[in-house]
Amino acid sequence: MKLKSNFKEKLKIFKQKKMKTRLIMILGIAGIVLIFLSEILPSETAKDKSSKITEQSLSEDESDTYKKRIEKELKEVLSQINGVGECEVMVTVEGTTEYVYAENLTKSEDNNGERTSDKYENEIVMVEEDGKKEALVRKIIKPKISGVVIVCEGGGDIKVSERVLKAVSTALDISSSKICVENKK
Repeated sequence: MKLKSNFKEKLKIFKQKKMKTRLIMILGIAGIVLIFLSEILPSETAKDKSSKITEQSLSEDESDTYKKRIEKELKEVLSQINGVGECEVMVTVEGTTEYVYAENLTKSEDNNGERTSDKYENEIVMVEEDGKKEALVRKIIKPKISGVVIVCEGGGDIKVSERVLKAVSTALDISSSKICVENKK
């Protein structure tokens, strides 16, 4: 009973206060409701993040495929060198595959009396193929090879090791300091 009457008294006091206070209270409650709704409803940034993650994982997959292809090709070539024997190859790469898209560059110049301003606009070129619009890829930059380790049966022989070092350095266009040749157990 006492609780009910206490509530009624507070309600009467609330009704007696000025309209400003009521308005502030209503706006505050509306703000809290909007905050709760923004947490419940998915935002576009969440979709953008998931597409970026997918794009990044695709790029990492391509980098991994590129790395494995290089390892396979090196293994095939090195096993042909006299004295190398059976070998294992490990390639490390820096970064991921990067796509450079074709762009239309538009330049506009604005002369306003004493001032001149240039405005540049870039627009990615889109092509339609089979009813699907895709960006036109101008260049694909493969990941940079940062090191190679070769473990081979002839790795203990200095002459064989030197030939392997020279072959890998030439094939991948990397410094010999980034190549390690070791003897296989």
